[in-house]
Amino acid sequence: MTSSGVETSSVVPARTGGLVDKLAMSATSLREGAGAGKSVRDLLDEARATESEDLAHSRSLVQQARVLARSNSDQQGEAEALYRLASVTYQLGELDEAFGLALEARDLARRCAAPLVEVWALNLVGIVHHQAGNFSQALESLLQAVEICRSIGDLDHLGNLLNTVATVHHSLRDTDRAIVTYEAALEANRKSPRRGFDAITLANMAKVRSERNENLLAVSLGEAALEIAREHLPEYVAEILANLAEAYASLQMLPRANACLDEADESLIRMGPQFTRSSPMALVSVQLARGRVCIANGDTTQAIATLENSINVAELNEFADMELVAHGLLAETFKGLGRFEEALFHREASTRIHEQIFNRDTDLRIKTLQISHDTLAARDQAELLRVRTTELEDLVTARTQDLEEHHYEAFERLAVIAEYRDPDSGEHSSRVGELAAELAIELGEDREWAEVLRLAGRLHDVGKVGVPDDILQKPGPLTDAEFEVMKTHTTIGATVFSGSKSTLIQLAAEVAISHHERWDGNGYPVGLKGDAIPLCGRLVAVADVYDALVTAHRYKQAWSSTDAVDHVVAGRGTQFEPRVVDALVAVIAARQARALSSSQAIEG
Repeated sequence: MTSSGVETSSVVPARTGGLVDKLAMSATSLREGAGAGKSVRDLLDEARATESEDLAHSRSLVQQARVLARSNSDQQGEAEALYRLASVTYQLGELDEAFGLALEARDLARRCAAPLVEVWALNLVGIVHHQAGNFSQALESLLQAVEICRSIGDLDHLGNLLNTVATVHHSLRDTDRAIVTYEAALEANRKSPRRGFDAITLANMAKVRSERNENLLAVSLGEAALEIAREHLPEYVAEILANLAEAYASLQMLPRANACLDEADESLIRMGPQFTRSSPMALVSVQLARGRVCIANGDTTQAIATLENSINVAELNEFADMELVAHGLLAETFKGLGRFEEALFHREASTRIHEQIFNRDTDLRIKTLQISHDTLAARDQAELLRVRTTELEDLVTARTQDLEEHHYEAFERLAVIAEYRDPDSGEHSSRVGELAAELAIELGEDREWAEVLRLAGRLHDVGKVGVPDDILQKPGPLTDAEFEVMKTHTTIGATVFSGSKSTLIQLAAEVAISHHERWDGNGYPVGLKGDAIPLCGRLVAVADVYDALVTAHRYKQAWSSTDAVDHVVAGRGTQFEPRVVDALVAVIAARQARALSSSQAIEG
């Protein structure tokens, strides 16, 4: 059975499609939806809602959610974003990539106590293991998810998980255990508000019964699944009818089989062409079933035409397993007609596709096992490092002051590199850090934090190391397209500093990604609004604009301090936080007073 969402699915073949970005938070993905000032929850919900229609946009929203969650230190939000990214990647057909993301989501969810996200991630890990033929690993992951569901009393997902466990048993040809587990899934579903789960489970039970030649039971279960699907899961109706038609054909109830297929065609028409394009597997399932029923009816001409069409659709969508079935049916049909050359063609095609499937599955099996091994090894290494760190804690404490001095010195050198990259910056970055620290003190912030901000603010534009020279050093205003590229320095800077436990580096990451956000929500890269923007970003935003205005560039003259302050004041409440603007007025006034006093002292 197919499904539109991994956490509510049976085991499904992955859709194939375009390449999935690694986890780079590209400027393009971050710009989509920017300015909306959405929360992590808003972004994830919107991504889920658009997943069935536009996977690329859904992935973009999830990436935005992950960046925002990380900047807000929201580990549970980040874990869910990671899972959603894994789900979308899975649907795009990048199974090994999806597998790695799901493992990462599982581990983060486990660390931050997000059991439901852990369940979803374990389910996806189990599904990919199953598709790779790693059945024992699939069962291990899925049963862990079942145990968590039971421990937290989550009945909404328990039935679906048990359905997937049963599907793995089915693949192992342990049909007795599969049936028992499907029945347990039905029992769990009775306590769930999601009635549609029953349709999936009953349809899967019908397939098991059909394979055991228990066709009366298969028909009974299929009809029960169909009744539920018509009301709760119309997108499954065509596939259920296709399976039901084959069961009726096995009982030689051909008129009923044909009626099922006619209703399946009507169902696909009702769902519309967009559904057929986004879920072509349903169409191929109906075509294969019609081909079998035509063969049973003795209508070989119609059977050949239908099966050949199913091959075209399956090949176009890379449904190799279904293509293999169609070639096999055609080989037998042509053989029965004495058309041996055509039979040989389809038999050879079957052999070729079978070899491709074997190689594909073997490759996926190796990749998933390697990723699992690497993940476990990394976890062991991290634990070993933690133990060693604990043992050396006393030693480290004695040298903290020296280490901090070296840390700050290294940071200073990095700041110099960033400034050297942009010939116009000069001492701009240093001045921004100094002014941001003064603004923080003016607002009553802790002086120690302000000192850290002084250095972190100096690195606000470190992401410009990733901007091409022809844009960064252009002697004049940028075009719209060039400005879009320039915007990426915020996310590049955040990426440079991501993953550190250092307070200084974490603050530098926050500054890098947030210093172009606006108080009214119309900034970039995420479109944060008001207090959702980190204080460090609000402070550096004012300091950055003021100093840029009073600094001469190749394409502009330096403004006077008074004009620059007036410009910032004009953005009070729109571009800048009012409190910070007021602090700037006070700080610049104090600077001018000190300069005047110093001048008078020299003259005296």
